[in-house]
Amino acid sequence: MQRTVSRAVQSPVCLMQSQAQIVDDAAPLRFVGHWDDRGIATLSNNGQSAVLKLTDRPYQPFLVGGPLTGVYVFDQLHFHWGPDDTVGCEHLLDGRAYSMEAHFVHYNARYGSFDEALDKEDGLVVAAIFIDAHNNGTDWIPLQPIVRALGQIQHPGTTASVPSDCLRWLTGLVLDRHYYTYHGSMTTSPYQECVTWLVYSAPVFISSHQADAFRRLLRPGDRLAPITSNFRPVQSPSNAFGLVFVRDTVSMLRSKL
Repeated sequence: MQRTVSRAVQSPVCLMQSQAQIVDDAAPLRFVGHWDDRGIATLSNNGQSAVLKLTDRPYQPFLVGGPLTGVYVFDQLHFHWGPDDTVGCEHLLDGRAYSMEAHFVHYNARYGSFDEALDKEDGLVVAAIFIDAHNNGTDWIPLQPIVRALGQIQHPGTTASVPSDCLRWLTGLVLDRHYYTYHGSMTTSPYQECVTWLVYSAPVFISSHQADAFRRLLRPGDRLAPITSNFRPVQSPSNAFGLVFVRDTVSMLRSKL
């Protein structure tokens, strides 16, 4: 897979397919262990988002393959949303906004921890999935374990248990291809430009009722108020920031022929 070399930019960005290098010979990207029925899964309100952690497993889930060099270990999943269903995602897709964006945060195993990876150019990988909510939509059942737990973590600093396989819904998605990738930054402080982004082009669909459960979480302060919006607006990089769209993959066997 040949990638355009470029410097990092501030994220999020507007992903334009017309400006992307199309790749059809990438190695498949692999999610390993994210949906295993092992260990403990907890959902917390950190005052900014709902954060999912996976612990007490034989090994932490990890990402490998695709545009990545090395192994990236799962640290946490968190969500971004807006005041209503029309906005809330961080990246835009050909100018379109979705209701939410889920971020699966991973750190480079060579640095040993998330904190140690923060100041490294290749420190983090974030896999992002758009979530689209609709008033007339039905609840997306696979997300319900997380949605139900939101009612138990309304106040900042609270934590609830969720089923250890609460990410099993990932198995129904195409994860080895159909994503945009570029070198960018964290979208929360300290905004370090240490992230390889993997942003999937296909959203998942949920109901407005499910999206509202996220908006009822409270932020800290003298007067507790709902976290009605926690997304960073699109930043403005130069046109040449090395955007790639992985449209198709080639098996490792074929790549060696």
